[in-house]
This record gives sequence, structure tokens and C-alpha cells, in this order.
Amino acid sequence: MTQNRRTFLRALTAGSIATGLFSGISAGATPISVSGGGTDIWNQADAFHYYYTELTGDFDVSVHTDTVPDTDSWAKAGLMVRQTLNADAENAMVRRRPNGEVSFQWRGDDGNDTVSTTSDGGSDESDVPNGYISADWLRLTRSGDTITAYGSTDGNGWTRISSIEPSTIDFAEDAYVGLAVTSHNEGTLCSVPFDSLSGVTPTANRDIGDVSIAGSVSGGGGTDRDPIVSTGAVTDVGSSSLHVTGSLDDLGDAASATVGFEYRSPGNNWSQTTTETLGSTGSFSRSIDGLASSTTYEIRAIASASDGDIATGTTVTTETTDGGGGSQPGGAMFDPEDGFATTDWFDDSVTVHRVTEATVSAVRSAFEASGPRLVVFETSGVIDLETNDLEITNPYCWVAGQTAPSPGITFINGMIQVAADNCVVQHLRIFRGEDGGAAEGADPMNNADETSNVIFDHCTAFWGRDENLSVGYDSTNTTITNSLIAEGLDEPEENSNGSLVGNGASNVAILGSVYAANNDRNPRLKDNTQSVIANSLVYYFDKAIMISDGAQASVVNNQYLGRFDWSDAVIKGDGSVYIENNDVADPPQNGRTFCSTSQLNSVPLWPSGLSVMNTNEVENHNLAYAGARPADRISHEQRVIDDIAARAHETNVSDPDNAPGIPGTEDEVGGYPDHSSSTHSLFVPESDLRGWIDAWALAVEEPNTNPP
Repeated sequence: MTQNRRTFLRALTAGSIATGLFSGISAGATPISVSGGGTDIWNQADAFHYYYTELTGDFDVSVHTDTVPDTDSWAKAGLMVRQTLNADAENAMVRRRPNGEVSFQWRGDDGNDTVSTTSDGGSDESDVPNGYISADWLRLTRSGDTITAYGSTDGNGWTRISSIEPSTIDFAEDAYVGLAVTSHNEGTLCSVPFDSLSGVTPTANRDIGDVSIAGSVSGGGGTDRDPIVSTGAVTDVGSSSLHVTGSLDDLGDAASATVGFEYRSPGNNWSQTTTETLGSTGSFSRSIDGLASSTTYEIRAIASASDGDIATGTTVTTETTDGGGGSQPGGAMFDPEDGFATTDWFDDSVTVHRVTEATVSAVRSAFEASGPRLVVFETSGVIDLETNDLEITNPYCWVAGQTAPSPGITFINGMIQVAADNCVVQHLRIFRGEDGGAAEGADPMNNADETSNVIFDHCTAFWGRDENLSVGYDSTNTTITNSLIAEGLDEPEENSNGSLVGNGASNVAILGSVYAANNDRNPRLKDNTQSVIANSLVYYFDKAIMISDGAQASVVNNQYLGRFDWSDAVIKGDGSVYIENNDVADPPQNGRTFCSTSQLNSVPLWPSGLSVMNTNEVENHNLAYAGARPADRISHEQRVIDDIAARAHETNVSDPDNAPGIPGTEDEVGGYPDHSSSTHSLFVPESDLRGWIDAWALAVEEPNTNPP
């Protein structure tokens, strides 16, 4: 009989099929936590963490999970059968999403598109309306060559979601079966609690596909557990050497493990560093010498356990420098895409909006336009916002301030806010000032709550009344690179702050930036945020990083100079941080506490492929490249850069709430900028727009460099 899958619904009661009839070994109510990263289990290849074993023939497996953390609305966790451990392997999965929806997905053959009971190409296979049910119990069975997915609210009465036959998917007799988790948010782990796993006893776990942060498993009581090793940050990258860290996160069932790293240029054989033996979990690191200049290298941590099991960490990619020394010949160390945000949406089909006059109305017209667009400037000048906000209100907007003639575009007396997804703001200045008053959100520049994929690159943000450059609450994938964030005003009340990363913001990267003369929040990481702060410089401050409950951060190779109040730690709070190679100077740390909050043994998140400078290179680099137009600075920017270089501010301060180097009003440091304006005509090419705006960026970052 042929069933009509569009309308057929069969609820299985406890009397017909119950958990007591399941075959195999039961783990009972033993709790298991599977943490997985990765972009998705979907399309032609997957990226996730898998806790599995190999089974032969029929199986009947079930598990309970009532929570999938919302790292993304399409984070997935559930039971999977998989033909191989390759990323593009044929597989089937009964999955649960953060909203509680349970459905069934499969890839019919290696490298094929994945479909599901809720998608085109798979909805006809569904036995339930709309392709999903609400359930906390998942079940996956194999009978002969037929794979069937079920869901249940109590673990007794089961609803069949779908059953697919060999004509749709055809597994060999032996296949891998287990628990799968993907965060659908690269660089972020989704930790899913499971219990009452029945019908299978996983014996190994590993990341499948291209996963930037290694996953893990805890609990479960399986036999012969593999070790777990993570590849950490790549730092101190030079023309012939680099430094890499790793962590042994789990010994498995072994007493010890020999750890080290493998490295290669793509396509070549792996070379191995020296190794060391660890008898407990912990971090390790190695310097790798003898590398070729201007060459891409792949690096991964390795662990060989004393019981014979072997594990490898995620492969990270970096590139050695060209060996020229000094400042970066191609501009700043960090590109806009070096954080978590991407610019994949930008191509030659975007509409070009030309700003031809330095007025609010002219800029607003471009900022509020619709559709993918590039905003270029045929004028320079100072634009007075008159205490108002200027918003980018529609997505897919790239603001290329570098295209303005000297000395660029400067906004005063208001705020620029990115209130849309998929936006890039480059090479702009904004000086808010006291007229806006000290109020929540009275920043010169920020992105709005719940925005996604926003980049601030080479921005100058001064004189905020709350913070200077902040990240919206519940936002995702925000990057701040090469920016000059300075002189938060402290009158009429002490409120001089650098940046705030709002509650729930995930995948925030602050790279190669300068915080100067902000009393506090350099930056402030609020509840349940996830941030990377690397190669940034903080000068003349009371408090640097305050991290709140549930927040995690990777704080790597930063410099902290000219602190004037040592009443608490440089990093404090209730969150968790991974710290590495941070430097405190002028005055030095002298045994005082650097971090008083919980410390992690490995990076909780890290942008894929990100490499960073040696800490002792940060000051020279950032002073050369931070801000809107490093090769074309205005006097206010140059004053702050010179103050840092000269350590101009006295750090022996009797009243930290009224430090003399932090202005109370803009008038104390020369008042609003009032630089000249000029115009030019731009020839915008029809192809290689990205190369064109990058060439303009280099012209304002690197002295004596001509624009295209």
C-alpha cells in the first residue's frame, strides 16, 4: 500500500512500541553533554561534533534532550546515522532546534544536497503536518534498509515523522550511529545536554568537517574514550617563525598523552614540532621556526594517548609576513573580514551612491537607500548632526569613507548607528560631544540591538557620553578593527567609557584597535556575551575589561599602558576568559593582579584563520594604523596618538574618578573639529569594486601611497 505522506500521521502508543523493547546497550539516564561548533549540518558538506560508534545492521536508538541553546535559530542536535566520517558523507538525522521543533533530514548520497521534511525536496516524505512536531525525545531506527525517525513528548508514545527507503538513501551494512551537534555559528560552541540514551553506546567523538572551535563530550560512561585536543591561537607571526598554543581537554581513558603540533603549507606533507607528555589536561605551546616568508601555513594540535588513541585539533590557517620588518607594507595587519563578520554579500552588482556634498541630507539619502549598495564620497568636510542620530536603516550597505578627498569625512555632535544587517563602515570619524548629554546609548557610533554581520573598520570615535563605540544587545558577528576609540567625556558625571558589548552579543571581535583616555569599559563585556579582544592597546585608564556572568572572552596579545588606578584587576568580573601574552607597562604590573575572574585553559572562540602579532609589535602597529585615515590624520587624532607615544599623562592620580588626562568636555581639548573641505570626481569601475575600495583604503592608511 502506498501511503500519502502529505497527510498521513501515525501516533505510536506505549502499548505498541515502548522504550523497553529497544535493542542494544542502554545508557539509562546517564547525562551526556555534547558541545559542537560548525556552520551547519546541511547542503553538500557538514561541520559539527559527533559522538558515535560503528554499528552493523538494524538498530533502534533513542535519547532525551529538552534544551538546544540558541547559538542560532538553526542550531541542531539529535541522533544521526552516517556512512563515513567525511564531511560530505551520506547521512540521516532526526534533529531538534532551539525552538523545540523536531524534524528529519538526510543526504541521499555523498556530496548531494541535504533535504528535510521541512524543505523543498523532502517535504513530500513527511508523515506529519508541516514536516515537524514538538518533542523532547528523539528516536532513529534502521530495519533492513529503511531509516525511520520518531519524536515523543514522554518517551513512551512515539509519532513517526518520516520513513525513507533505499531508493532515497542506501546505507551499507556497517554505519556510524550517535549524537550530533552543530551550533550553526562558526567559532561558537553549542553545548547540548542529553540523557536516557538507549540502543547505542558511543565509543569515540570528533569534529566532522571544517570546524574552527573544537567540540567535546562529557559524561556518558562509554568505553574507550578518545582524547580531545584543541588548536588555540597563532601569535607572534613573523617572516620565518610563529607561536601556536593548544590544549589537551580530555585524556579519554589514557593515563597520559604526548602532545604537539603539525604544520604544512597546503598540499605538502605534514611536519611535526617537538612534543611533550602530559599526565593531566592543560595547555601547551610551541614556537615553529624555519618557515618561508609570505607563505600560508596550516597548523593543528595533535595528541597521542598512552592507550594508542590519537586525536587532532581543528586546522587553523595563517600567513607569514614578507620579512620587510617595521610597519605592514600593505596597510594594517587586520582586514575587515578577520573577525566573525563576513562581506560575502558584496559584489560588482551593488548600486553605487555618490555623496557630493557634506550635508546630513546627502549622507542620509545613501544610508537609508535600499538594496546592496556602496557609498562613496566626492567631498570631504565636517558634518554637524545637531544632536541627532544618523542611521543606516536598510541592510547590505558598505560605507567607504576612504574615497573622500583629504582630510576625509568627520561627523560631530550626534551619533552614527548601524541599524541593519550586513553593513560595513570604513574610514569615518565622529566626535559626539557634551551637547547630547550623558544618557544610556549616547554613543558616537554603534550597531543596534539584534543586528548581524556588521563591521566597523578604521573608525575614529571620540567624546561619547555613554560609550564611544559599542556593540548592540543580542547582536551576532560584529567586528571592530583598526579603530581609535578615545576620550569618553566624564562630565557632568563620571561616565568616560570605551566600548560596551551588550547582553547576549555573540561572535564579537575587537582587533588592532586603540582605547585611549577612557576611564572604564575598555571594553565592558556584559552577560552571556562572546568576544575576542586581540592585539589592541589600552592607554590611560582606570578599568580595562569587566566581564559579566555567563560571558566568555579570548584576550590575546594586548597591551595595557599607563594605568592610573590599581584598586582592582585589569580584567575582573564573573565571566570566564582565556588570557595569553598580554603586557602591562608604564607603570608595570609589579606583581599586581592581572585577572581576577575565572580563567579558561583554551580559547572559547576564535575567528577562523585569524593570526595575531607578537605583543611587543602592537604599540608601533596600532599607533601607525588605528583611526579613520592614519596617513591623513586631523589634529585631534594626532594629539591622542602623540600622547600615547610620549606617555604624556601622569599616572600618579590622587582621584581616579577625576583623572586629569580624561576630558570633561570637548572644549577642554580644543573643541569640535573644523577642518577644510574639498571635492573630487571618482571613476568607479564596473568590475573589481572590492579591489578598488581596498586600494583607496591603502591610500589613506599608508603614507605616500596613491589612490587608484
